[in-house]
Amino acid sequence: MKVIRIIPKTNFHTYLHSDTLWGNLVYAYKLLYGETALEKLLENYLKGNPSFIVSSIFPYEIIKNDSEQIIYYFPKPLLGGETIEPESPEDMTMIKEFKAIKFVEQKIFEEYLNGNLNNKSLFERFKLFRIEENEKKEEQDQNSIKYEKFRYLKDKDIKPIYNLHNSIDRMSGSTLEAEGRGQLYWEEELAFRDKMGLFFLAEVTNLDEFTALLRLLSHVGIGGNRSIGKGSFKFEIEDFTLSIPSDSNALITLSLYHPTEKELEIISKKEIKKFYDINIRIGAVGRDFNIEFQEKNPVPCFVEGSTFFVKDKLMGHLVSTAKMKDQKDIFSNYLFFGVKANLRQS
Repeated sequence: MKVIRIIPKTNFHTYLHSDTLWGNLVYAYKLLYGETALEKLLENYLKGNPSFIVSSIFPYEIIKNDSEQIIYYFPKPLLGGETIEPESPEDMTMIKEFKAIKFVEQKIFEEYLNGNLNNKSLFERFKLFRIEENEKKEEQDQNSIKYEKFRYLKDKDIKPIYNLHNSIDRMSGSTLEAEGRGQLYWEEELAFRDKMGLFFLAEVTNLDEFTALLRLLSHVGIGGNRSIGKGSFKFEIEDFTLSIPSDSNALITLSLYHPTEKELEIISKKEIKKFYDINIRIGAVGRDFNIEFQEKNPVPCFVEGSTFFVKDKLMGHLVSTAKMKDQKDIFSNYLFFGVKANLRQS
């Protein structure tokens, strides 16, 4: 398994879930190797021989102590059946903050995988950390807080910024007017704190080819608004391992996942425990494929961090979400990229 660190050079217009990331990589493949090679690549995917499988993109940050340390953040696993009862009014505030945590650092994620943590025990650790943090703030001794005890991120830690734009009348070159008014609109972008970046994991059959795709995307940009310089980045690739139990009772997805019909039959059984959220993905396809803009068909997906108490490997599949002019399928990627876990529920 490889880890690919994305070091943004500009803001990103698009948050890169696994389907968007894979689509950009396939687009780069077409640019480098041509239409015929792309058709063969997709044919191999449909036969169950994918050239690369990718996770969604997650944040990392660089911590400076005596030396630089990279902290990778993973989605906090979705687990049910664990009610955290408040013991004080302060607990109620902390429970609300705890539920807002979206990403936990790698070592906490690995404790989940190996059955050493569940949500109740993690909340107790979080509570002790916050009490100590507040005490140190009162003492105005920020440097003595033991931040290494608990690192986490919430949605707001990857802050969106909003840029105001004018709609341009392409005939006159001036601001577009409608109903006697100029047309303004806001666009959201992702901005990153200093020493913070993005990463994803990948299983790759041809590393040189995969690196070439990333090299191209690093120059042309990834995600939306590439034509105005968004999504430019540098990247680094390394080998990567997670501490995964040898004996497992569940799988956790690190990508968006749309099951095959056979898999859906299995995970839909009442006796199979699963904890998940659903994301309805509605994308669009246009000039990259030399066709008129059109919306893709919506696809319901299990989100990153969803857990399935099964032992058999889950695969997922490519889903045809649009058609080209010659009626060839345009595919979106919902292959399962996940890890084994021995989850502790109570």
